[in-house]
Amino acid sequence: MTTPILSALYRYPIKSTAGEAHSRLAADEEGLSGDRRFMLARPDGAFVTARTHPQLQRVHAALSETGLTLRHDALETLVVETARFERAPFATHVWGDSFSGLTTTPEADAWFERAIGEPVRLLWLGERSPRYRQAIGKRVSFADGYPLMLIGEASLAELNQRLPTPHRMAQFRPNLVVSDSLAYAEDDWHLLRIGEVELAVDKPCSRCAMITVDPATGEFLPGREPLRTLAGYRKGPDGKVYFGQNLIVLKGGVLEVGACVEILA
Repeated sequence: MTTPILSALYRYPIKSTAGEAHSRLAADEEGLSGDRRFMLARPDGAFVTARTHPQLQRVHAALSETGLTLRHDALETLVVETARFERAPFATHVWGDSFSGLTTTPEADAWFERAIGEPVRLLWLGERSPRYRQAIGKRVSFADGYPLMLIGEASLAELNQRLPTPHRMAQFRPNLVVSDSLAYAEDDWHLLRIGEVELAVDKPCSRCAMITVDPATGEFLPGREPLRTLAGYRKGPDGKVYFGQNLIVLKGGVLEVGACVEILA
């Protein structure tokens, strides 16, 4: 029996924008270092995602020690310096969690307004997230509900066998990708160790229209695929469609591509 391997690591500096591939990242209870530390919100505080604004996936955000660089193929590149953040509390929410983010700069707000066509604020979590999820007993980022999400390469390969056109891992926006495991093996995992990091597999990840966005174009794919196909065989008793597993960090440390994934339970 082969040992699963951590084959890819992705972080998403801004919720719903394009991901960054990394070979090595630290992880703590809030997730990967730099992951979803920023989010867009409307003036009334409602959060904005690619579910309604798929063009967000055309935005590439790169973190540095001094701030954030924003790129979009139809806009000029913008460098947003952390030292210039306004840091004014701004009431917002992610699903059922209400909390305050921090404002960044008017220039960043205006840049994103041009990118998606409506007024928004670019919010920052700060050095330590103010959002605490009672359901998992952890502080989390601007992520939907969990610090990390994992998918096996074999699970995507099995899905693609059912489709006329293959779909990309980027559509599913995992943080951790695992190779050398059977399709949907992650459904049966409960406790993992990757290097020095220990992870609890807490809950399968329910999927929505987000996975039907083509990351390359920022447009919805035809036929509601691959959500339609997944609904045919990955629907739970609650009627939701599941693909991938949500993780909680029990012991932090550094994750590195190529590390063995030990299945402890």
